Amino acid sequence: MAIQNTLPDPLSPIDEEGEAALGSYGPGFASMTVESVQPVVTNRSRSGISFRQINMFHEWNVSIKYNPLTKAQFNTVYGFLLKHQASLEPFLVGLPQHYKPSVLDKEVTATAEAGSSTLTIANTTGVEVGDMFYIADPGDDTHVKAYQVTTIPTSTSITISPSLQKKVLGNTSADAVFAYPKMQVLADSDTISYSIDTNGLYSLSLKLKECLV
Repeated sequence: MAIQNTLPDPLSPIDEEGEAALGSYGPGFASMTVESVQPVVTNRSRSGISFRQINMFHEWNVSIKYNPLTKAQFNTVYGFLLKHQASLEPFLVGLPQHYKPSVLDKEVTATAEAGSSTLTIANTTGVEVGDMFYIADPGDDTHVKAYQVTTIPTSTSITISPSLQKKVLGNTSADAVFAYPKMQVLADSDTISYSIDTNGLYSLSLKLKECLV
């Protein structure tokens, strides 16, 4: 069995060995907040004209809040987090508000250079503005950036934000995956804390930031 590298949730079980097998399913999220962070420098000329320039990389930030957790639910999540905190390894988090299980993977049909904001795919059936996805590229398993659809100009093209982090070759089985989008992240702090109430229920919230390796 493969090691479970996705934060346990109702679709991502984990067993006692840490594998992605039938074991304990993680709890669902009470809420999830996603932030798109793109630092921009703005300068003005003496005549008042503004000049804007992107000066740093784009990053997604994710905040997760859980409903009160039983001990079993808490241990499933907290053990996973401690393991990745100790190993300094990034992990994946599902984005349930963007799940579209009926939307098939869309093959990239034309080469797109790094920095491009347009992606040509086999079709846009089921794709909507605002959908998030990632690129499953058999030629580059380090391409783990998450993207969001901004417009759908034609039946075979989408514009995206942020722009492509890496070059994607067309007609090489690289797919845009919309059904169950995920994001690769790390905890945004050195500390992962929780509390327990008088009923023995655990309170836990997470702040995560996108991590590309």
